Amino acid sequence: MGLEQGSAPRAGARPGRYLRNCWYVAGWADGLGEAPLARTFLDEPVALFRDVEGTARAIGGRCPHRFAALGAGRVIDGALACPYHGLRFDRTGACVFNPHGAGQVPRAAVPAYPLAERHGLLWIWMGDADVADEALIPDFAWLADPRWEAVRGATVADGHYELYSDNILDLSHANFVHPALVANAFTQGRRHARLEGDTVWCEYEHPDDHLSAGMSAILGSTGRAQDFWTGVRWNAPATLLLDYRAGDPGTPRDAMTRLPSLHAFTPETADTTHYVWAVARDFALGDEGFSAAMRGALETAFEQEDMPVIREAHRLMGTPDLLSLHPLVLDGDAAGLRARRVLQRLIRAEEVAAATPVAAE
Repeated sequence: MGLEQGSAPRAGARPGRYLRNCWYVAGWADGLGEAPLARTFLDEPVALFRDVEGTARAIGGRCPHRFAALGAGRVIDGALACPYHGLRFDRTGACVFNPHGAGQVPRAAVPAYPLAERHGLLWIWMGDADVADEALIPDFAWLADPRWEAVRGATVADGHYELYSDNILDLSHANFVHPALVANAFTQGRRHARLEGDTVWCEYEHPDDHLSAGMSAILGSTGRAQDFWTGVRWNAPATLLLDYRAGDPGTPRDAMTRLPSLHAFTPETADTTHYVWAVARDFALGDEGFSAAMRGALETAFEQEDMPVIREAHRLMGTPDLLSLHPLVLDGDAAGLRARRVLQRLIRAEEVAAATPVAAE
């Protein structure tokens, strides 16, 4: 699947508070071909395109002339042409061509955003380009490793992006939202949340018990008890690795069968979220029927079971600030609360730094 279709922010929609000096997933790299794409990230219109060398670029998505969507245009000689009146903008966002009159090029520009292509994904930096560091991109190397075969997807989901992070960090919801994923491991197993720097980890462990019907079918363990371990890694602002492992009782963790997955949540607006996901396996490689069945089951779980619950919770909250509502806290909320507090601290620090005058040399 390619990049998901986005939507423009609604007129008068409330702006969100976002961490900007960080990497967000902008979509799957192979979803950006010769045709540019119009997206909205962090309430800002963005145009994605490939220049004449095929390098992925990101610039502001709103033409400064009559505000048409640049991502709906086409690439000509490596520059992005507005679909409305034909002005062209290069990878720096500068206007470089004017087809009207004498052709005098106006002194006009749109923003340019650092865009990196790694692990089969496009990563966009929506903050200060001078501090963009590709070394900070979270590790999902298995997505581009031929030893793994992934099924994947992308969609736009209703609801605040932090609610989707919570959903992955607290897997106990599976017993109540996903009929095919019900297992004692999610509610009775040992859970441990920890903070390493600004990275949140949550581990689930449950020995010698049956997995869910859906996971047993995928792993070929139906009717047999298994040792279960899963680790979830959260990187700010909302990119998660879920490392699901299981094996016959007594199997060392490193020897268990794995299903690593990516869950990347990039805010489109304060009320909508780009959700890019993938789940990989190192068995049944090349089995298209197996992949199709796995993809169908996962799309059902993510898009037909998780998303409606989160959409309605977002509506009923009436605010993106969950903590302001003083929610009841259960054992499974420990990792999600850590992630929210880390993100709040990072956003506050960024806002303070932006508001602090720079001393003259």
